Amino acid sequence: MLVVLLLSLLLHVCYLAVPELQHLISPVFVALILGLVAAFVLPLFSIQPRRLLASRLDTIGSWQQKALRLGIVLFAFSVEPELVMHTSPLALVQLVVLVLLVLSAALWLGVKVLKLPKELVLLISCGLSFCGTSAIFATWSVRQSGQATLTQSLAMVLLMGLLSLLAYAVLMQSGWLPEAQLAWLIGSTAPEVSQAVAAGSQLGQDAPQAVIAKLFRVCLLVPFLLLLSVNSKNKEGFVFPWFVLVFVAVLLLTMVFSVPVWFSQAAVLLSQSCLIFAMLVTGLLTCWQDLKQCSGKVFAFAAVVMSLLFSLSYLFLPG
Repeated sequence: MLVVLLLSLLLHVCYLAVPELQHLISPVFVALILGLVAAFVLPLFSIQPRRLLASRLDTIGSWQQKALRLGIVLFAFSVEPELVMHTSPLALVQLVVLVLLVLSAALWLGVKVLKLPKELVLLISCGLSFCGTSAIFATWSVRQSGQATLTQSLAMVLLMGLLSLLAYAVLMQSGWLPEAQLAWLIGSTAPEVSQAVAAGSQLGQDAPQAVIAKLFRVCLLVPFLLLLSVNSKNKEGFVFPWFVLVFVAVLLLTMVFSVPVWFSQAAVLLSQSCLIFAMLVTGLLTCWQDLKQCSGKVFAFAAVVMSLLFSLSYLFLPG
């Protein structure tokens, strides 16, 4: 834990010492990449990060989630009120339609066409449609599927998330889309909240659009799980993402009241510190071995669903 904290602090200090780096690449994105590289390289030297941290894995995971949520809440202080006011209600409605279309098509494709296990299809579909591993764990807790199903779905969403990050990097370099639309595309397609934050942080003043779109998708998971739990024996299926409501409350606060500049700057600085730590842990605890348990058919299913999500998101881009 101490080593991870020190690495996060060192990275943040480097960016504070050389502000020009911010214009080249976001420290939040760098932290995620460094964690992923470490998770891939260290096992080559017979060093397993998850085994080394086994006794503290729950604690580190808890700190990672708290840091991510606090970082997102404080990130609201960097959002310009005008940007929120200009977010089209139609765009939010389109996000609802997008999620419903992708989820319905994925369930039909996986169960009816590819004949994959229903529970596996459900978990992967929810993970890609809503909010990655959080959606998978929440759905799994309602349905009580097998451990192998959980592992495979987590691995597939992990892989699709990594491929999405690669796609975002290519789109940023190509200049094919305006940054405002690219931010919305990232928020509409990123499987994980952390991936939306990391990739969106590359887009400067348009970064909040990615977070707004992604958090709206997170909120859509709640009514879905309520419907899913109606026919389930387990009524303790999920925990409401309260941090999303706090994020909205902070946005409203900044729109109604004039927040002191020094306070906003301190909040943004603390937000970046939290997100750097959260991204570093997210990457470091990535388990690449889980990918070996998935068949080619499962990979093909996840890839088609992700492609569908990108295609429909592009069609629904605002502006």
